[in-house]
Amino acid sequence: MRRFGRLGLSNSLVDTVRSYYTRKSAGTHGFCGKNFTWELRICAENGFLCYGKALHAAMLKTAPRTDLFLSNSLANMYSKCLCMVHACKVFDEIGHPDIVSWNTVICGYVLLGSTVLALRWLRKMMMSGVLPDRVTLTGVLKCCINDRDFGFGLQSHLLSIKVGLGSDAFVGSGLVEFYAHFNHLDELRKVCSGLVYKDSVFVNTMIGVFAKIGNLAEAIENFNWMLASSLAPTRASFVNLLSAVDSYDAQKEGMQIHGLVIKFGFEGDGCVENSLVGMYANCDAMGHAFDLLIYKGSCNLMSWTTLIDGYASCGFFQDAIELFCVVYNEFSIIDSVLLACILGISATSECSYLGTQVHSIAVRTGFDSDPCVMDALMDMYAKCLCMEDTLKIFHQGDVCHSLFSWSTVISGFVHNGYPNEALTSFCKMRGEGVDPDSVACISTLRACTSLHSVDQGKKIHAFIVKCGFQSDVSVQTAVLSLYVECGNPSCLRKVFEQMHKRDVISWTALISGYTKLGYHEEAIKSLIKMLQEEIKPNRFTFASTLATCTKLTATETGESIHTLIIKCGFETNVIVGSALIDMYSKCGKLGSAIKYFKEMPKTDIIMWNALLAGYAQHGYCLEVLGAFEQMQICGVEPDWVTFLAVLAGCSHGGFAAEAIKYFILMREKYQIYPMREHYSCMVDVLGRAGMFKEAVEFIDGMDVEPDVVILRTLLSSCVVHGCIQLGLAVAAKLIVSGKCETGAYVLFSNLLSVGERWNDAKKVREVMETSCLEGKMVGRSWT
Repeated sequence: MRRFGRLGLSNSLVDTVRSYYTRKSAGTHGFCGKNFTWELRICAENGFLCYGKALHAAMLKTAPRTDLFLSNSLANMYSKCLCMVHACKVFDEIGHPDIVSWNTVICGYVLLGSTVLALRWLRKMMMSGVLPDRVTLTGVLKCCINDRDFGFGLQSHLLSIKVGLGSDAFVGSGLVEFYAHFNHLDELRKVCSGLVYKDSVFVNTMIGVFAKIGNLAEAIENFNWMLASSLAPTRASFVNLLSAVDSYDAQKEGMQIHGLVIKFGFEGDGCVENSLVGMYANCDAMGHAFDLLIYKGSCNLMSWTTLIDGYASCGFFQDAIELFCVVYNEFSIIDSVLLACILGISATSECSYLGTQVHSIAVRTGFDSDPCVMDALMDMYAKCLCMEDTLKIFHQGDVCHSLFSWSTVISGFVHNGYPNEALTSFCKMRGEGVDPDSVACISTLRACTSLHSVDQGKKIHAFIVKCGFQSDVSVQTAVLSLYVECGNPSCLRKVFEQMHKRDVISWTALISGYTKLGYHEEAIKSLIKMLQEEIKPNRFTFASTLATCTKLTATETGESIHTLIIKCGFETNVIVGSALIDMYSKCGKLGSAIKYFKEMPKTDIIMWNALLAGYAQHGYCLEVLGAFEQMQICGVEPDWVTFLAVLAGCSHGGFAAEAIKYFILMREKYQIYPMREHYSCMVDVLGRAGMFKEAVEFIDGMDVEPDVVILRTLLSSCVVHGCIQLGLAVAAKLIVSGKCETGAYVLFSNLLSVGERWNDAKKVREVMETSCLEGKMVGRSWT
């Protein structure tokens, strides 16, 4: 009996075992088969397969001929323990199986996730003359959801009507979830209106469905119907309803629901309290969430964990950590979920110091071997660029690692810049018999993208299609990104055309892909097709399309898209706003860019940078410097892009002294380390001003070696000012470096022409034509 105690069995189950062996040793064999049923139920509920097999063996000794009721209980135990081979054997030994027998096997395959076998057993049941009941139909509908099979789900709906269960509330709940999963809300409402009797379970399902899709109005409408029909709301009613309140605009409705929670006496329920905290956190009302728990003096660890996670989601990492310290030190309560939450904060903020401290707490409290905490530790170390520690924890775990552990290792390798190791881990995972999910496939696709390995990516793509993940939106986006980064527009187009469901994310991925690959006309055509399919673009769609208009200098198209942006309500979005300013500036309509900028109610650093770049491109140096000062007055902190625009403006205006001033300001006041682009701008400024001595000294004092762009910039200034000797030295350095491309050869030839060395200039042109793989492309205008 001690053997079972160590397995963590419940006391009642241990007593049952003790009773059975006492009877056996006493020679009492009148153990009726029905006495086994509740024991089998306990095994089924807790997943005790080994003990269930022991009971089965005892049954064979004491009751060789089991009745139908006991056989169904035995089959149910095996099904709930996901041992379908034994469940089917028990079923085959039943002489005349009833509907319960069939449902047991079908629901077992549903739990196992084997949709094909579940539907196959449904067909066998109907061929044997047994009609499905409410349990059968709801199980089949779950199969259709898992397998994304809308057609068979529709047939199941028709079958429910045929067998007289079309108005059953239990079946109706399954149909509501099915139609909601496939976003067929009209059919969902028809199911609801066709029901004669609606119980609280069905109404709660409706509330949960509308909450999941973000339709707060209809969720509240169903809740009000429940109250008007004198149906008492339950815990599930409030939990589902509160989950629909997920924005600041809905805070008023959330507070009204809070009042109803108090009215119906659910304020002391732990799950409802946790949902209230989550609701206030989603509404960015962290003060209300905190006051709720403090006022109640709550010791519900789940609610405190939700509050800490809410602070972290709002970006208040310090508050979240301080609250964790209070909970840990003063309340003396902690669990694996709370530790995983704090480790998630460490991973998001990439703070390895905090992560190692939480790791030590996990070791001290004995949670370091908890699978949830171990996975969180691995994720934290991977995102904090400590891949060695991730692998240590990974190898400390079980010999057979979980899917989540493998996915963490694969994504960690990708995040840390080891794409080859990520692909190797993917192969090892499959070698251990662990089937990857969509998350693992996405990480592996990103590894292929990092390697620019389109061949390996195609293999992963084929595997994704084989596993049925191709309809997942995130997977589709990762596949599209692979072909975009690998420069394969034909595969990009083919993958998109094969998609069964195209939403705004997939359309945006296609448009941004075309833009990145230079297929700008195709990007605009794709936007038109998207609108024809009545799919509303989002901010990223507009930003990508405006970038295409910028490349094409298609001002009229850009203005049309601006009109569409206003119609869709994105005119005040900062991402779209910066793209509009950039488009108008680069298309020669700086006045429109300035006007739009001034009309914006809120501006950020991205929009300021776009305005500064527009001024700089048009040579308005004074306006660049004025806008830079105004940006600082508005409290916007400049970044490296800001100073790049300021230096470019000084270069175009010939303001060398100002450029030097702002370059020093960037380093000393704002602690922004100069990049090659900044160095190139400074060389251009000094070169345009004819300050070649200062330019050479500046290059010699740089922290990096001058690249071809910096040397070519200096060479261009030498050509303009006729500085032959310095220009020859720069050209010689370019040639010796082996990076002398077509543009540098052209500048070298022009330099020799300025010095009237016509024969040498001709020879340089000839060398350029023979040495460079690609000739200089002939310029043309776009019409």
